[in-house]
Amino acid sequence: MRLNLLMQAYLRNAQVQAVQARPLTPRMQTLLDEGVVGRHGLWVWRRQALEVAPAIQPHFPDATGYECFTNKVHVSDFVGAFDEEPWERRLPLKEQVGYGLRLALELQRVLPAEERFTTILGCSNACTLRFHLSRPGERWLGENLEDYPRDALLELGNRDDLSGWAAHPF
Repeated sequence: MRLNLLMQAYLRNAQVQAVQARPLTPRMQTLLDEGVVGRHGLWVWRRQALEVAPAIQPHFPDATGYECFTNKVHVSDFVGAFDEEPWERRLPLKEQVGYGLRLALELQRVLPAEERFTTILGCSNACTLRFHLSRPGERWLGENLEDYPRDALLELGNRDDLSGWAAHPF
């Protein structure tokens, strides 16, 4: 697990912790219930599998970049009931961070345990969640997360020991 100072500040915030402790939203639960699927050496959300996974597009330098592009979800799109339109309301960033953390932790349980995956929660004006298979010589984020001064970043491995961490991140 890696995170930068900006994400540490968010995770200490009481509002973020309160939102993170809420149950999954119906949209989040549906996304997780659908799960992920491996196709052609790529791992994608099941809902994307038929649309995007037949081959790596030429404008992507590697499979990791392709997966991060394809598997990017905007956290605010998965908050609320099915009859609500997410783009019609503005979800405060601290709430997005809390929901994003909740979704990131639950995604760890969905990813196949026999493979190594990386999940990335990134927040600047909005929060996004991505995941990719961990491959030698390929990375989505740079080595130093502090090199992203406008982004709060959290990088989790699906094999990271997170026991007790969600309740007391710092």
